[in-house]
Amino acid sequence: MKRLFAILTQRCPVCLTGPIFRSFLESHKHCPHCGVLYEREHGFYLNSMFIAYTLGFLVLLPSAFYLLWIESSVPFFSTVIILEAIVLWPLIFRYSRVIWMHMDQMLDPREAEGTAENKAQFPSS
Repeated sequence: MKRLFAILTQRCPVCLTGPIFRSFLESHKHCPHCGVLYEREHGFYLNSMFIAYTLGFLVLLPSAFYLLWIESSVPFFSTVIILEAIVLWPLIFRYSRVIWMHMDQMLDPREAEGTAENKAQFPSS
């Protein structure tokens, strides 16, 4: 339950406390709380792309079914789906990264690097 709450609030996959994102689209390099490096290796976030595709599909599917059910025109259908995808993309981007980080932590656990010198070394990264 703690992990689900950490995913929903976009918290560190190791300590479940530190925020992952610094601003709306920029993430910290290290956890401000435990000091763990978020990006384990070069290309670490490529798998989050597949999660983003899945989330996008799952989010747009109910709208598509509803628009098909009311027999909307093709231009209206396309406009609604495209606008919905554009509006929701920033959230899909963030949550796909967060979900991938937590999945990776569950598949290949690592310990927090939360020593005092790490906290001092990465206070705002």
